[in-house]
Amino acid sequence: MARKRNYKPLVVLAALTAVALVAAAVTFTNITYWVVNATMPPAMKYPGADTTVAEGKYAKVSYYFDRDNGYNITRISVIGFTGDPVNYTNVIRVCNYYGSTPVVATMYYRGIVADPNQLSGYVKAFYVYWTDPYAQPGTGFITATNYPQSASVTINQGQCATAGVYIRIDPNLPAQYADGKTILATYQVDIQMTMK
Repeated sequence: MARKRNYKPLVVLAALTAVALVAAAVTFTNITYWVVNATMPPAMKYPGADTTVAEGKYAKVSYYFDRDNGYNITRISVIGFTGDPVNYTNVIRVCNYYGSTPVVATMYYRGIVADPNQLSGYVKAFYVYWTDPYAQPGTGFITATNYPQSASVTINQGQCATAGVYIRIDPNLPAQYADGKTILATYQVDIQMTMK
């Protein structure tokens, strides 16, 4: 007697193969070209009025390009007085001179990025903020309280927002470091600008 062959497993396998082919992704290529142009940014940073007090002795603003990271860096240098809180209310301005729509500028306190002389512990307060009429919260720290939140302001076309900084230096800073030249610490505060 001849044995009857069971073709059911082969039929199931063929059916599964057909389903897999139907369900397979179809891949095709559509070429796109991304053209990159350049113009002035819609918002830019400028030195504030505090940089002109005492011929810029206490607050300075400079700029450089960081080739390693590809960023334009604004370097703001402020001098604090040992034992006395110092409040600079107009250190830098962020202006929307080139944009055609409002720009939201947001400050983010990122923390300490350099402590070359191991003196950052003498900085008891570093708090940056948008000054009036933009009554927004600031970012940074005062004593042991951190304020890591961001601080945002909307800048309309043709307008500027002004930023200030509150700093306090420990009165116990050794005199040899209170020379106005020794770097106590460097903090990173990013200003992110978003067009509305």
